[in-house]
Amino acid sequence: MKDSEITTETVNFVPSLPEKEGKKENFKILEILVVLSAVTVVGLLALLAINPSKEAAQARNMKRSADIASVLAAVSSWSNKNGKLPEEIPTSQICVDYGSEICKTGPYDCTDLVNMSFLSNGNSDELVQMPQDPLYVSINGTGYYISQNGLGYVTVCAPHAERNEKISFSKMMY
Repeated sequence: MKDSEITTETVNFVPSLPEKEGKKENFKILEILVVLSAVTVVGLLALLAINPSKEAAQARNMKRSADIASVLAAVSSWSNKNGKLPEEIPTSQICVDYGSEICKTGPYDCTDLVNMSFLSNGNSDELVQMPQDPLYVSINGTGYYISQNGLGYVTVCAPHAERNEKISFSKMMY
């Protein structure tokens, strides 16, 4: 061999592998499915932790509790001031009964509803406007019911509470 015949191939005793011609690595369908399922599981866990519909239902139920508590407090105040129960409150052993739904304040037809306009005479400790259930839609009714048992107990309830919650308050008036 002459010096001019020496090439890099003869000096390098480690054989080189042939170069790959532009082969790109593609994702396999299984890898894609694994990543998608992991993202889905994480998303569902986050949704279960936050659960916006449950939070909204609890907020509406809290409003219902506050509303019926204010109605009962206003009736109690009126009863203490006048020394008797309002005649408009129907007598019934159950709160949700025909004719025991509270009528809205204002120019509404209160036929077959409890007209609580005696609570809105303009005094500071009485209701100016009757509260309404946040989801219940009625032309004249508020979605809240009131009754007395004939022995001095007045009960105000919200039968349209969500998530199987029972919202009802009673108070002995005399």
